[in-house]
Amino acid sequence: MTTLTCTIRDAEAADEAFFAALYRSTRPDLLAMLADPRYIDGIIAMQHRAQVLGYRTRYPDARYQVLELEGQPAGRLVTADVDDALRVVDIAVMPWARGRGVASDTLRRLQDDAARQGRAVTLAVRADNLDARRLYAALGFSIEEEETGVVLQMRWRAA
Repeated sequence: MTTLTCTIRDAEAADEAFFAALYRSTRPDLLAMLADPRYIDGIIAMQHRAQVLGYRTRYPDARYQVLELEGQPAGRLVTADVDDALRVVDIAVMPWARGRGVASDTLRRLQDDAARQGRAVTLAVRADNLDARRLYAALGFSIEEEETGVVLQMRWRAA
């Protein structure tokens, strides 16, 4: 059995093109909705800018990191210190790396760090994102609050 090497490093300006491609890969809803391909790139770029602005506004001190698998950029992690918890603002993984342990390994590392500090880990997930919800449940996250039936707020606490 081969052990995959997952690493986490701080993001750099040179990672912006990767982040844009990653964002695009997470938005099949936009790709399917847009009938005219001439507009797809512009709309996805606009949505990505809005996401970045939203994160920077709500979490100005957030930490942006690149998740690498076997030395290749495979995902992004955005975290922020919020009250007594470490907030996972965003975690996203490229399609080619999904199901290979990148997200679960990353979240376990965050849980270990939080447990050492006596803190919780919190995150939000779309209610219809069943794969992510299964992963979070398997890692011990529980639903803390449901926002308008669309977004679930989840929390993990060390035992």
